[in-house]
Amino acid sequence: MRTWAVLFALGVCAAASPPAIGGAAFGPELADPRDLIAGETSLSTAVARIPGFPETLVFDMSWGLISVGEATLENNRVVDFAGRPAYEIRSTAFSNRFCDTFYKVRDLNFAWLDAERLDSLGYLKNLREGHFFRDEWVLFDAGSRRFLARTTGRDGNFSVKQGTIPASVQDILSSMYYIRTKELREGAEIVLDVNTKDNWPLVVKVGKKRSVKVPAGRFETFLLEPMLRREGIFIQKGKRLRIWVTADERKIPVLMKVEVFFGHVTAALSSIHSPPSRGVE
Repeated sequence: MRTWAVLFALGVCAAASPPAIGGAAFGPELADPRDLIAGETSLSTAVARIPGFPETLVFDMSWGLISVGEATLENNRVVDFAGRPAYEIRSTAFSNRFCDTFYKVRDLNFAWLDAERLDSLGYLKNLREGHFFRDEWVLFDAGSRRFLARTTGRDGNFSVKQGTIPASVQDILSSMYYIRTKELREGAEIVLDVNTKDNWPLVVKVGKKRSVKVPAGRFETFLLEPMLRREGIFIQKGKRLRIWVTADERKIPVLMKVEVFFGHVTAALSSIHSPPSRGVE
């Protein structure tokens, strides 16, 4: 295949066949992983259920006491992603008019979580934060335990990277939903294999229960503290991330705080929307 001959010449791949998801091969000429979606599919009895599905969570974003924008987390549909049933997870962060004057944010993230195995099939980032720019996708081939990544610059030129992955891998966004399928206990640690163009263990510490009040109401919560080594959620340059999730079977994230170089940014849940789900087949 021409694409992989190019990769070989670049010295990043010597494989005889390209990675594939569900039998569908892909290469770095792919501009957007959403092109691999064949459409929405109904839930099947084989699907591993994620608490809260389907749902849209809306968050008020603030910097200290100042309102700076709005963010969303959405998990509303199961799609055919290159032949595999996948939860399509979407997050956005948009600064408001006031914040735009000194630090404009327009972030869009997607992750596709295999609906049967609950491992990541890949993710997409379109990030605009001040002068920070990133267009990037990473796709995971569980069968051959390989990944392929493409990062595109402002000028349209792109670079590619390939490597190996563990048997089961998550990305940053999918890991939040994967953790919601786990039992939470005070003092416990959850360890995940994560890939963000490099493999690394994500350790999530479960803290004490606490009552938290946000615009959407008051909730009994667990504190989760992911030990991030790479990008975070909503804000990519954060130092420390703390997430409070409801201490019930839904484990809804209701409050997130990330330390940044100029203070901290908070995302507080303002509303929950649960659109009707498609029936089980």
